[in-house]
Amino acid sequence: MEVGFRITYERFSDLHDDTLQMAKGGLLVRVSDVAGLELDTPATLELVLPDGARFESAVRVIQILTGFGVAVTIDSVLAGELRNAVAAGRESGTGGPARHERVRAAAPGSPPSAPAVPQTDKLTHAAKIQLALHGNRDQRNAILRDTNRTLHPYVLKNPQITIEDVLAIVKNALSSPDLLKQVAERREWFQRPQIAQALARNPKTPPEVAVRALDYVPIDAIRQMAKGGGVLPHVAQAARKKVIK
Repeated sequence: MEVGFRITYERFSDLHDDTLQMAKGGLLVRVSDVAGLELDTPATLELVLPDGARFESAVRVIQILTGFGVAVTIDSVLAGELRNAVAAGRESGTGGPARHERVRAAAPGSPPSAPAVPQTDKLTHAAKIQLALHGNRDQRNAILRDTNRTLHPYVLKNPQITIEDVLAIVKNALSSPDLLKQVAERREWFQRPQIAQALARNPKTPPEVAVRALDYVPIDAIRQMAKGGGVLPHVAQAARKKVIK
């Protein structure tokens, strides 16, 4: 059974409250479905921020609180990235409470709907490269979660990769600057408004790439960025220059 959790934040204030938990090494995912979960169960945690940025991390169950949810481990690097996102974010004053979900969980006894994602830590470096180049979406995502970031660019060369996959990569604030730069080097991706906007908003995007991406961002989004809407200062400044032209 593949276990996954997703938390979608509508307000940066809710994310800020959760980062206080994360500073202690864990996070409570408020889900009612705890079937099949045990201590140390591996899982995937996806966090969707109010500005659309996505963070994904491998976690483990450290406590099961029936009726309240599941506590999972939080990597210190992820916690730091989220604190930075809160500092750079701007509260819109709208939106409801964060939505906590259990996802990608097969019912007990049911057959898997797709081939199991391999445990990449048991694969050789060469095998991981082949998986990145030829694997399906779940397998590619497993490679993108590998701590060896030299493997990540091979995923971009996979002929099965879609625009949706690329968009998920550029929205993920844990993607490396080098990987985001390589996405920007592909004109057919870089000139797409959604991808350009995600690159401009991602705090890991190299500054020169983020500013150049504004050339392909819709004007309404540029106006929002010019107000500092969840972007770094150099992007906000470049957006302001475009608005006053």
